[in-house]
Amino acid sequence: MKEYRTFDVRYEDIVFEQRGHAAWITINREKRGNSFRRETLEEIRDAVERAGEGPGIRSVVLTAAGSRFFSTGGDVVDYNTRYLDDLTGMKSYERAMERTFSEIMHCPKPVIHRVNGDVVGGANAFHLAADFVVMNTTAKFQQVGVGVGSVAAFGPTQWWPLMIGDRRARDVLMALKPVPAALAAEWGVANVVCDYDQLDAEVEKIVANLARMFPDALRYTKVALNHHKETMFREMTQAREWCTLHFPSMESRSGFGAFFHKKPIDSNPSWKAQDTGHNTVAPYGGYSVQCRQCGADHLPE
Repeated sequence: MKEYRTFDVRYEDIVFEQRGHAAWITINREKRGNSFRRETLEEIRDAVERAGEGPGIRSVVLTAAGSRFFSTGGDVVDYNTRYLDDLTGMKSYERAMERTFSEIMHCPKPVIHRVNGDVVGGANAFHLAADFVVMNTTAKFQQVGVGVGSVAAFGPTQWWPLMIGDRRARDVLMALKPVPAALAAEWGVANVVCDYDQLDAEVEKIVANLARMFPDALRYTKVALNHHKETMFREMTQAREWCTLHFPSMESRSGFGAFFHKKPIDSNPSWKAQDTGHNTVAPYGGYSVQCRQCGADHLPE
């Protein structure tokens, strides 16, 4: 048999360790709100894959450092310093998100999301992709996309409706209604809600219970239950392409830029573009004008 050195690896953004029958993956960027950059996502994907193959591992636990945030979503500083003029890099970042959530969904072992704190923006895809959720009483799920000129297209727009129904999903994704722990339990989004100091014990109960199950039957049951998630996952690939095209828009730059520079967010210029028959990718019309003086081409109409 091949020798699997599951935990013989070093990561920069996460902690990867074995606790009994479970592999624990902890996002370790507490000073950055446990936000994720491309490297974070790639490390999580690699750790989930290793845990899925690793002998002696029967469950995967995904959590983060501290008690304030599980994750604030994508690292906005990273967006504004690394990808502002690198749309090819942004596309690679978005593909990393897609691959990470796919690996969680397709992991042959159950994935338990230990929600230590608030889950914001794109980070909601983690609990939606996972099999079980144990949630801190003081935590909440909060989407922010349409409020910052973005779309939660990497999991939330596909999976929230499956989880809570169409009308509630519109409240969460369009009106940005927060989902506190009590409501998450009521809606069936969280399996267990408990105080922070009880999180580990509740997670261990699930790990111990799952460890008694037969592995092939458990794995295929997960595959069968993922049917509708799989169907909607295909739409995520299309959404990725749209998000890449939308990233340099007035809308996206205004929202993320204001957040980055700690300024008030103002959607009115984007509405003005709409009201004058344009859109936020081309707020002054299409790019078909040539300057008669200097010859510069593809200027806005």
